Amino acid sequence: MVATSNVISFPEETSSNYMKIQNHGVIFNNRTAALIGVDGTIDWACFPNFNSVPIFDSILDYKKGGYLMLKPLCNTTINQYYEEFTNILITEFIKDSNIILKLTDFLPASKFSTTNFPEIHRFVEALDDVPIKLHFKPSFNYGQEIPSIEKNKNGYLFHRTERDVGISTNLKLKKNRTMVYNDNIKLNRGSFQWIVISTDINHLINVDEYKSYKLLEYTRNYWKNWSNTIYYQGLYHKYIVRSALALKGLFYEPTGMMVAAPTSSLPESIGGERNWDYRFTWIRDTAYVIEALSLIRLNDEATKFLYDLLYRINRDQKLRTIYSIDDSDTTDEKIIDYSGYMNSGPVRVGNKAVDQLQLDQFGSIINAIYQFNLAGGMVTIQLWDFVLSILNSLKSIWNYPDSSIWEFRTEPKQYVYSKIISWTAFHEAIIMGKALGYSAPYNEWKQIENEIKNDILKNGFNSEINSFTQYYGSTNVDASLLRIPITDFLPVNDYRITGTIKKIETDLMHNNYLFKRYNEDDGLKGDDNAFLLLSFWYI
Repeated sequence: MVATSNVISFPEETSSNYMKIQNHGVIFNNRTAALIGVDGTIDWACFPNFNSVPIFDSILDYKKGGYLMLKPLCNTTINQYYEEFTNILITEFIKDSNIILKLTDFLPASKFSTTNFPEIHRFVEALDDVPIKLHFKPSFNYGQEIPSIEKNKNGYLFHRTERDVGISTNLKLKKNRTMVYNDNIKLNRGSFQWIVISTDINHLINVDEYKSYKLLEYTRNYWKNWSNTIYYQGLYHKYIVRSALALKGLFYEPTGMMVAAPTSSLPESIGGERNWDYRFTWIRDTAYVIEALSLIRLNDEATKFLYDLLYRINRDQKLRTIYSIDDSDTTDEKIIDYSGYMNSGPVRVGNKAVDQLQLDQFGSIINAIYQFNLAGGMVTIQLWDFVLSILNSLKSIWNYPDSSIWEFRTEPKQYVYSKIISWTAFHEAIIMGKALGYSAPYNEWKQIENEIKNDILKNGFNSEINSFTQYYGSTNVDASLLRIPITDFLPVNDYRITGTIKKIETDLMHNNYLFKRYNEDDGLKGDDNAFLLLSFWYI
């Protein structure tokens, strides 16, 4: 969802009135995020935090959901991109090869998380005479509550018992029962306007009093200063920085936790029901991020993230599959009465994957610490004690059936991927611990490592298809097995490795080196779509 230069014909409306997911940018402030379509519509934003109830959510139901829409009345093409080395989003509307309207969107951000206000600031610049339309319709409790709307000289304030949402602007608007709007605002060439969306306020102030210019400069400096700490300076520097900025934006600064995505219930395939709430911290994803941060030498970020996570796990006295980003344990899953993106329901809030056993989580966090150590991170005695604790738990359960990396909601099975990552945990811990000179039950770990490997080779490889399988007794492959060559489990030229890769290519690879995860019936309707991470594992 990272916008580059997307130039499309305008208006871009599908028959179902939903902007394509890829035609969105996203802005962050390390507390929350907002999705902004290339037409300038903000159709997803949760305030004040990632896991709060959204104020904009029309991406999940264009009739019931909330949104902020501002666009020219004339036909244009659009260019959307990020200001270099920041998470400040620019949207340009172009007519006859000239930019006629420019939007600059940001969430105020600074190194002091208390100043990361729950506000969206939009700078509107008219570079020609241009008529526009503006609609502001915040959502309350997923469209179930109708607010009262109060007008004053500074804008409009929408009231409900537990929430207030305001729009401060000098633009002239009018109201109806659910929204404020103006379908014909004439902007003169060279004019500009600020719009500020704020929540949890008692009264509106004049838009000029928000000091948006100053907040924009603070935000610009925050992201640029952070980008300058990235070690990598090679050929793909700008792409690495852009990816790192996206990862950084997903962190929830008050606790140091990280959301897997800032969204909920966007479908894996149109019409399917694989629509999950990803506004939680997954141990597996955390491990990948720590590894990625370590590889580009963001060791301070990796260290803080790792130790914040360690604190949370130690507080709970166990390793859970997912965690809420705040200090609550609320992950209960419920269905919302929304139609879903392009009618792809159900719309879920919460995630019951918390109840699953996913053995690869244990190995993933050990691998993250291993990579962190290789990149020069400091594995303290406290962190090593955590490694001992993880492996002490894993040694008793590695042979249990689980739900594995794809979080199958069917009966748990003996998934080969989970066994491979469990083997990796013991293998890498032995190497790391001995190199650091820490004490550990190495002989016991080596015995378990060998036991897991023998079990996988005996039960996880099918000689008839010359491939490792998705789970013991299966004749299907799983694209997660592309990770095996990355481990030291077998030499990369071993016939069992090459056979598995060839089988995955035959069964799961489609055009442009995109891979499906599996062909197994997972009990959910709709097709499983391509999963981009698998292409990187394949490379």
